[in-house]
Amino acid sequence: MKPILSFFLAFVLLFSAISFGSAEEQKVSLTALMVMPEETDREALTALADEAAREAGVQITWEQKTEQEWSGEKEKRLASGQLPDLLFNAVTDTDIKARPELFAELSMIAFRHAPAMQEMFSDEPDTLALASNANEDMYSAPAFLGVKPACETMMYINRAWLEKLNLSMPRTLSDLKHVLKAFRENDCNGNGDLSDEIPMDYCGWFGSPYSLINLIGSWGVQLTNGGADGFFAENGEVKNYAVDERYRALLLYANELYTEGLVSKKATRGEETDYIARSHGDKRGYAIVGVAMGTSAESQFGEKLKDQYVPLPPLDNSDDMLTTSEARWSFDYSSLNIRGNCAAVSAGCAAPEAAMRFLDAFYRSKYSEKTLKSDLANVLPVYIRRADAEALRVDDERQAYAEALANVDMVTEYYPQECMNYTAREEAALETLLENVNKVTHQWWPRFLTGKADIVTEWDAYVRQVNEAGLPDLLAIRQHAFEVYQGK
Repeated sequence: MKPILSFFLAFVLLFSAISFGSAEEQKVSLTALMVMPEETDREALTALADEAAREAGVQITWEQKTEQEWSGEKEKRLASGQLPDLLFNAVTDTDIKARPELFAELSMIAFRHAPAMQEMFSDEPDTLALASNANEDMYSAPAFLGVKPACETMMYINRAWLEKLNLSMPRTLSDLKHVLKAFRENDCNGNGDLSDEIPMDYCGWFGSPYSLINLIGSWGVQLTNGGADGFFAENGEVKNYAVDERYRALLLYANELYTEGLVSKKATRGEETDYIARSHGDKRGYAIVGVAMGTSAESQFGEKLKDQYVPLPPLDNSDDMLTTSEARWSFDYSSLNIRGNCAAVSAGCAAPEAAMRFLDAFYRSKYSEKTLKSDLANVLPVYIRRADAEALRVDDERQAYAEALANVDMVTEYYPQECMNYTAREEAALETLLENVNKVTHQWWPRFLTGKADIVTEWDAYVRQVNEAGLPDLLAIRQHAFEVYQGK
């Protein structure tokens, strides 16, 4: 955060109760572009935005585009430089970095004219970090939803199958393997076919929310925000589990499941549509999957089968000296609740202060809750305060993960990849290095898992290849950005 913003933020919040509408009695005319999904309720969107405009003392002339329409003409419009005063859900970081001269730098304007936005920045610093670049300039306004869960993915188990076989809920990885063997050896779904049960299923690996990578928390690795590309923080140090001995232990466990026929042979293909279809059962409506990763029981297993499945809490790894005393699970709260590039102000706007007062209206509780309830949170800026979010959140399934997620050390283990900033030179280096590293890790994991490569004898060669591809340099750049984020 810029020093002047940090220094005066408390004073801005002190006077935030003053009506922003009183700052300018005469209405200011502004133009605005709204980009929305095809299925958006345009009447509700227009009514809400116009109500906010009236309170802000501005008159808005709207231009509405679907996402498909805007994608076809965006580049031409940006190249022309002819933009409306306000752009909602219309530009990305890439657009702004390519043509920063087209957009107003908002940090000082927001400091002076957006008390509700400043409240969000104070309460949720990651929103400001996400919206700012390496120079601490802000060219677009972010959002904070607050109502999304603390983790995206859950591991589900077929409770009906457990009850039929008189089995207890697994508590350790060893328990899980024992249960999976029982699922394999019995006609759990009762359709008379002993061979159609898939004890465990998953989809893909690095970057997939449905991957067995979710189990790495059983070895004490704390992923945050999905752990994209293998990065995590431990004791304040940025690491990558792809070369960690605990990842090697996970591969050994996964290989055992694969070779013993306890996971789907199709899982390594990473075909999400087929994966979801398997979870929805066979053509006769019988469940065929015992354990699977998913984001909700209904979306993963369908309306007919969802009641058979319950979340399986994180599993301890009592058989491995590499483990810790507490199982972990990916903490994804920030990535699920923070959204960037909700709105931008064009550099050609003649009344940026009025534009900012209008934007600030959406961060007030009155409009944020209306936005959320009307399902417009993917189009408009929004700030749902955590105190209010509790009353709006509906998610009983994830209670199974509450204890594990409460153990995350937000100072030494929380790794906010999307909130860290890099210079243009660093970004170019990161892109090349990450591509080179991922080529190696993505090539090796299916070979290790299926036994085409021996984990015991070929692990050192694999680690050497990952490091030679540039992982140490990649970690050094990310470590520096991590420390800057932490204010060190």
